[in-house]
Amino acid sequence: MTHARALLQTALSTGVLTTLLQILEDAPAEVPRIFLCTSIIFNLGATTCAVICLFILSDFTTTARTLAATATEEGSLPRKLLLNDMIDLKYLREDRDREILKHFGMRLPWSIASTLMITCFLLGTICTFTGFGVWVWYQGPQSVGIVLTLILGVVGGISGLVLVLLVAGK
Repeated sequence: MTHARALLQTALSTGVLTTLLQILEDAPAEVPRIFLCTSIIFNLGATTCAVICLFILSDFTTTARTLAATATEEGSLPRKLLLNDMIDLKYLREDRDREILKHFGMRLPWSIASTLMITCFLLGTICTFTGFGVWVWYQGPQSVGIVLTLILGVVGGISGLVLVLLVAGK
């Protein structure tokens, strides 16, 4: 997920959740409101982290040029590219994106903001589905609640498993 897309997606999610929270204002259960308010907070956190990542990435070209011009060590990737030297082909694989960014100056603040953005977005999504599921459970017949719980559990479980496998693969 690119940071610009994440910014747009989390900002839109926050707007949708705020509208959903207003719709649920008359609902008797307090639990869905807690989950939806928490989801809004997480999505606002993800939006803020995406903005921070975009600010950091906006200086990327300047940082990379500075590293290439001032690097003195022999194995500096930016320096090799500046001098048109051969680079190791391992850097061209997709799973090396973060490593390349680190070589070109994207250090700890970008990594922290990027990780927090993804974490806040996932936690916000979990809270949204949980709050909506609890609300449906309270409002509808028990059979609808059970089916919804099963669907959300399967979708959430599969999504979590896929996410863990993707992260473990990198």
